[in-house]
Amino acid sequence: MSIELLNHQVFNGGEVIFKAGESPRCAYLIQSGAVHILAGREDHAPIVTTLVAGDLLGEMALVDAQPRSATAVAKQTTTCITIMPGDFGSRLAKSDPLVRAMVKSLTRRLRQTTPTRVSA
Repeated sequence: MSIELLNHQVFNGGEVIFKAGESPRCAYLIQSGAVHILAGREDHAPIVTTLVAGDLLGEMALVDAQPRSATAVAKQTTTCITIMPGDFGSRLAKSDPLVRAMVKSLTRRLRQTTPTRVSA
């Protein structure tokens, strides 16, 4: 699929991309900018990591359709390519069965080892 055909989304610095506990809509591939990943729903939650151009975020939700495990906030103006579940699912379905099993297993294990601090 050509990159020109993909949907792009721009987030301003400080803008929440998604919050922990939300139902997933898509994943994102960062083209430019940076995104803080926070351990919880609150904007002041601790920063777990910062992702930059070339990094994916929200990808676990495409694998298992579970609620978001963290909050993502644009650190600065950030442009992302949106990856929809159907697009990802069709690519994963075409992959080698071993690759599919590994992706699902890694996602499950990561969810089991990542504490979710979702507070209302």
